[in-house]
Amino acid sequence: MAALFVIFIILPAIVTASFFQVDYPNVNISSEPNGDLVFEAGQGGDVILKPGVGGTVYIAGTDLRKFIQKVKSLPPIWTRQSVHGSLGTFNSGKAVSVAVQARDPDGQSIVYELVAGHLPPGTTLNNSTGVISGTAPDVDATYHFEIRATDVHGKYADGSFSINIREQDQCKSNPCENGGTCSDNLNKFTCSCTKGYGGERCQTRCSQNTFGVDQNVKHIPDAQLSAHLTYTTYKAQNGRLHSTTGWIGNGTGSYLQVDLGNVSTVYGVATQGYRSSTYYTLTYTVTYSQDGNTFTTATDAVGNSKTFSGSSSYDTVIKHDLVKPVQARFVRFLPTLWHTGGQPGLRVEVYGCN
Repeated sequence: MAALFVIFIILPAIVTASFFQVDYPNVNISSEPNGDLVFEAGQGGDVILKPGVGGTVYIAGTDLRKFIQKVKSLPPIWTRQSVHGSLGTFNSGKAVSVAVQARDPDGQSIVYELVAGHLPPGTTLNNSTGVISGTAPDVDATYHFEIRATDVHGKYADGSFSINIREQDQCKSNPCENGGTCSDNLNKFTCSCTKGYGGERCQTRCSQNTFGVDQNVKHIPDAQLSAHLTYTTYKAQNGRLHSTTGWIGNGTGSYLQVDLGNVSTVYGVATQGYRSSTYYTLTYTVTYSQDGNTFTTATDAVGNSKTFSGSSSYDTVIKHDLVKPVQARFVRFLPTLWHTGGQPGLRVEVYGCN
C-alpha cells in the first residue's frame, strides 16, 4: 500500500522586500519608490481586476467601480408628461395637486428642481416627489416653467411644462345689495350702487350713514376737526355729537369745520347744542369744499342759501338732509342765531358715503 505524504509550505508574511505582502485577509502588492506596478498578460490575453461583492478597485485614489458606473449611466427620462406639456387647467381658489415624473434608467433616485419660469403663486414643487401642490390664485393666466430632473450621478433632463389658471367669477354670489350692479375684476369685484346707497356692497343707506364725527363712533380723528373764532378754551375736538361738552364759537363769523379725509358724497348734517342751558345754536348755515380753499353754501330747493334749524333744547339731536347730495371733503357749520345772553355752542355729525 502506497504511503500518503502531505507537504505543508509556510510562506513568510513578507517576501522579498515590500513587493508582495500577505496580511490576511488582505493581499498587498506594491513597488519600490518610483517603480511601476505592471500587470501583463500573454499575447491576446486580458488583465482582469474583479472585486467581490461590496468591494471596489482604486486607481490613484479614484473609485474605479463608481467611475465606470457614472460613465455608463444614462440621464433621467420624463415619463409623466412630454417635454412640452400642459399639466392641466385649474379654477382659482381650488386645490392644485399634479406631479411631473421622470425615470432613472439605472434605478437611482431623482431630484426635481425649478430652473426657469414661475409656478402659479400659492403653489410649490416637492423636490423629492415632483408633486406641484397648493391653491390656485385668483387670476386668469397661463404659467410656463422648466423643471430639471437630476440623478445621483449629476446627469439631468429638462422638461418644459405649463399650468392654466382660470379666474373665479367674483360676481357669482351676487354680492351687491339694494339693486347695485356687480363688475368682476381680478381678485375682487366692484359694485355700482343705485342712488342713495354706498359702501363696498351697496349695503349702506347714505342719508343714514354717519362719517363718524359722533363721540360714540369717532371714525374722524381729532386732527380733522378745526374751528375759527373759538370762544376761550372750548376746543374743536369737543364738538362731536354726544360729547360730554361741546365747541363754543365767539359769535358772528365763527365756525366749526369737519375734514372727512377725502372727497365724499354728503347727504345730511345733524347738530346738538353745547352741554349747557345757555350755549346752543338756534340756526346755522353749511358750506362745503373739495380743496379747503373754495367753499360753496348749501342751498334750498329754489337755490337760495339754506338756513338750518338747530336745537332749542341743547341736548336734542336735530338732523337735516341736504336738498341734493354734494361732493365735499370739508364741511363747515356757521352759527347765525343762538341763545340770547350766551354763545353759539355746537356738537355735530355729517352723513353720507365715501
